[in-house]
Amino acid sequence: MALGVLGAALAVPTTAHAEVGVDDVVSALGLASEPADYVVLVDTSGSMTAGGRYQKVRSELGRLVRGLAADDRVSLLTFDTRVSQRFRGVVGKHPDAVVAKLPKKAAGKHTDIGAAIAAGLTQLEKADTHRLAALILITDGKVDAPGSTYKNPKSSAWQGLQTRASALEADHQVAAYAVALQASTDAGLLKKVFPQATEVSASQVGARFAQVGGDLVRLQAAEALKQEVAQPITVAWAGDLGHALAEGESVDAELTFSSPYAHVPVTLTDVQPVASDGLTVTIAGLPDEIVLEPGQDLALPVQVAVSGSAGWSSTVGLSATVSSPWRDALTDQLGVEFAPAIEGTAPIPAAPIKLPPSLVPALAAITAAVAGLAALLWLVRLVRMPSMNGLLSVRYGERDLADIPVHGRRMKIEAPEAATELKGLSGTVSGRRLARGQNGVAVDLRFGAERA
Repeated sequence: MALGVLGAALAVPTTAHAEVGVDDVVSALGLASEPADYVVLVDTSGSMTAGGRYQKVRSELGRLVRGLAADDRVSLLTFDTRVSQRFRGVVGKHPDAVVAKLPKKAAGKHTDIGAAIAAGLTQLEKADTHRLAALILITDGKVDAPGSTYKNPKSSAWQGLQTRASALEADHQVAAYAVALQASTDAGLLKKVFPQATEVSASQVGARFAQVGGDLVRLQAAEALKQEVAQPITVAWAGDLGHALAEGESVDAELTFSSPYAHVPVTLTDVQPVASDGLTVTIAGLPDEIVLEPGQDLALPVQVAVSGSAGWSSTVGLSATVSSPWRDALTDQLGVEFAPAIEGTAPIPAAPIKLPPSLVPALAAITAAVAGLAALLWLVRLVRMPSMNGLLSVRYGERDLADIPVHGRRMKIEAPEAATELKGLSGTVSGRRLARGQNGVAVDLRFGAERA
């Protein structure tokens, strides 16, 4: 596929921010040339001989093929009552040999447009079809196909053509053209199959054919840019926003804006903070317009103030209006949606509770009193705990495994060294006051999954 159709010598300096055209955008991408498939469907019904229409088609197709690259492939089919394949192969060094395969005269009786489109889809569905392709339907008449599956454009057969085209476009970029050689034809039925098909009148054929290669380059550009602008612009925050909330004062911070786009320059305006519920964030120091060149990281010093009440997961991010000098070319001429998201938030920790200075001594006294009371209660409990004196016998089933001496009010228990079978035994025993003045022992032991 020849790229020269678009004037590839043009260049777009990344520092220029005036609106640019689609050819400038395509040139700036630096796309590598790649071969394409051209499927041409030519009406050879007898009516094509009137007014020299058939000879004009042969002439214009010759110009089209001569403008293709040697590695582009052409599938040339004719249709009337039936569809015939006249040529399929690369253009090579002899482009005139392609059109020479057309019949000398158009002498068919009917015009089966649906069958022609079906045959064209079959060509494009071949395993070796290139990623870029064009399908050109040329006719001077309306559907006239008695006995054909496609005689009724409202039939399920035509719906099946649309399904096939949709599946094809999942892996291929297809430019479709419906060429009407008279004012009233059914060439436009191609739009039932390829909704984005371009309708071409008889007076436009030469000029439109000269642009087909450029249209395919634009499809190539659109696919590349669609993936590029789907990525979000990111913002990294640096600064102690928790201090701003806690102290009620602005803090110095830094916002770093990063463009992920390898080719597309962007501008950000109306940049505003977006904070979690309960918080109000203001940012001072941002310019009215932020310009990001392709791939640029831009750090901007700012002052941030935070007020309100933060929760455990409060954050702040940014919203902005994102535009580009490429926007019109992307959306209007390449069909690429341009609505970049902005991602990147900063946490805002909750402010610590502050007490009036007059309450600090009282709070310290209360804290000390509570600590003293807790210590006193622990001491009373310890004094009331009876002292132990005796042996703790450890048995497993009918077997005596160990006798462990116990003493004092509370004692940590571990397995005696001699009792190897009790390795891993741990716990405590403590004296316990029982009802009616009786004393007892509370045992809390663990041995593997067992507990006593």
